Amino acid sequence: MTTNEQQQQPQADTTAPVPAGPGAMLRQAREARGWSQAEVARRLNLRLAVIESIDDDHYKAGVALTFLRGYVKAYAKIVGVNEQQALAAFDGMSGIEQVRSAAATSMQSFSRKTRQQANDKWLKRISWLVLLGLVGSLVFWWWQDSGASYVERTLEPVISQQDAVPTPPAEVQAETAPAPLMVPSEPVEMPAEPLSQESAEPGVTATPVADEQPEAVSAAEPVSEVDADSAAASPVPAADPRRLVLSFSADCWIQITDAEGRVLSEGVKTSRDNLVLEGEPPFRLVLGAPRAASVEYLGQPVDLSSFSAGRVARLTVPQS
Repeated sequence: MTTNEQQQQPQADTTAPVPAGPGAMLRQAREARGWSQAEVARRLNLRLAVIESIDDDHYKAGVALTFLRGYVKAYAKIVGVNEQQALAAFDGMSGIEQVRSAAATSMQSFSRKTRQQANDKWLKRISWLVLLGLVGSLVFWWWQDSGASYVERTLEPVISQQDAVPTPPAEVQAETAPAPLMVPSEPVEMPAEPLSQESAEPGVTATPVADEQPEAVSAAEPVSEVDADSAAASPVPAADPRRLVLSFSADCWIQITDAEGRVLSEGVKTSRDNLVLEGEPPFRLVLGAPRAASVEYLGQPVDLSSFSAGRVARLTVPQS
């Protein structure tokens, strides 16, 4: 034996044996039963490539380690090999650490991907909620603005037409009371007829003529007393519940209907218009400019201060 061979012999003896996997023992047990790889794959409901990789002890790094252990255990059970012995050989074979680390890495990446997807879902939901809130705010603002602009657009052509056409007379004229009959409080003095010189008797003085004047004055006094008593006895007219009075300080579009649905007045009224309307109460009023209108019912003014300027006022008189 040469010196070079003597030096190579200890090196060969000190090399550790490579542990074998469970593939050889599982393959021998399968062949002893006379089964092919396809038969084992059919019995285990696995793909043929999985059985081939176990027989060759060649495992893909993309498969989870837990699944590989389950395949080996099921393979050992069906061919009659001790399951613990097969799993021990699988855990002790070389290269299994790389498979384990690769499986752990893939599981971690899957967990991170799942968490990222969950966060994305929450962000999408919050974004949709914010977007819906903005859309709702825009719709509400447009609805309020369109209501005021609609009233202005409705009133503009009517006001221009009202300026071009002469103002029509009021619908109902206020009833005028007849002028009272004036009775003079002092009696009318009738001129006394002169006494002719021919009819005058001697010795007769003008004293009787002077005495007749107080009688005329006293006769006039009962007339004035009767007039005063009749004026005091005449009753004061009560407020009519069928009457509604309106006046205006500026241009205002109105629509007045009674309980029977009759339109008593409709259109633009100016500051020169004063309306006295009669119908069946309650009255339904629509005022385009409530600050420019004054309403009176049963001799009392109707409070319109709760209606803001620029908004259409809708109310019922009398209020229930």
